[in-house]
Amino acid sequence: MKIIWYGHACFWIETKGVKILIDPYPDVEDDLIGDVDYILITHEHTDHYGKVELLSRLRDAEVIGPKPVYLTAVSDGITKVRVIEADETIELGNGVKVTAFFMEHPSSQYPLGYLIEGDKTVFHTGDTYSFPALQSLRGKVDVLLVPISGRSTANEREAAQIIEDIKPRVVIPMHYGVYGEGSPEKLMEELRKNRIFAFVKVLQPGEELTL
Repeated sequence: MKIIWYGHACFWIETKGVKILIDPYPDVEDDLIGDVDYILITHEHTDHYGKVELLSRLRDAEVIGPKPVYLTAVSDGITKVRVIEADETIELGNGVKVTAFFMEHPSSQYPLGYLIEGDKTVFHTGDTYSFPALQSLRGKVDVLLVPISGRSTANEREAAQIIEDIKPRVVIPMHYGVYGEGSPEKLMEELRKNRIFAFVKVLQPGEELTL
């Protein structure tokens, strides 16, 4: 599995030959993004939906998201688009599956997180605060992509609680640096302070992690 962070909540993931882009924000450097088969959108806010219209056309990718995203995509003239609902699983091909989870992001009409199962398992929380239902994912996640900015989403302290609830093998902090503040160092301080054991991998925009 390969994972590239493009800043904010935008990730490119390749697993079993399937190429997935998540939450391309308006200012993402789209010319750096390679082939894409599917674009997953966690919710309808501009900082997550941003460049869907452009990238779906340029990459001939299918867009998958909750109903508000679907309606926006259709109004933008995107024809390769599919609705996904909380607790629904979609087969993407080559044995890769994506399952949607309803998240705690009150300013969104229908916020989702995505569990992507390929040769490894990745969970992208989208925008969320810490909430008890995340414990249902404990032991099921190899890589957790978790927000830390505290801007309408978890801050470093809450992200540490999410990590404790899910107990992933690897944590990649996101949702900081582009819109709002957030400190990976403060996240690691919170983990140490609360004796939460996790491997935190801090990526730079455009950096690749291979697992």
